[in-house]
Amino acid sequence: MAYEKPTSRHLLVILLVLSLALTVPAAAQETGTRVVQPGETIEVGAEPIVLDLIGLRNASSFNAITELRKYQGDNPARSVQRVIGVPKDSYFKINSHTFKGHYGRYFAYSKEDGVINDSSIVFVQAPPPTVTVTPTETSTVTEAPTATATTATEPTRAPLPGLIAVTAIALAGLLGIAQKR
Repeated sequence: MAYEKPTSRHLLVILLVLSLALTVPAAAQETGTRVVQPGETIEVGAEPIVLDLIGLRNASSFNAITELRKYQGDNPARSVQRVIGVPKDSYFKINSHTFKGHYGRYFAYSKEDGVINDSSIVFVQAPPPTVTVTPTETSTVTEAPTATATTATEPTRAPLPGLIAVTAIALAGLLGIAQKR
């Protein structure tokens, strides 16, 4: 009976260290917030990016941005082509699925101020990632001209953040079970 308590304490410490080792990399993968200024061009890809749209607010009233609007011919006097709702202008998360192919100039809109003509930003589609091929092996044949053999290596990928989080939750559950015993 005297050995059960220290063993369970050591087990709890080990499980705690393992859960921290798995959750810290997942938390570190979150990208920082990008502060947006009027007239800026932003490349949008499949990976989500977080924008801070406070710089697009009307300087005199400083009311929150509620929508980003795309107008026909980039002219706010013409009809609206597309509207993207902005729930929180200090933390606006977007990716290529947000635009569904409708890139271009978007004007900031506030319910209190209306269209802010001097606060527009341009969204463009990010170019697809390219795979770089590096030569891994060079062979020389004496009878023939020099031949170079190259093979493409598969890029390494980080483990999925979701998988890391699920594993950390499972380890936390094991900690709770071990603590009850």
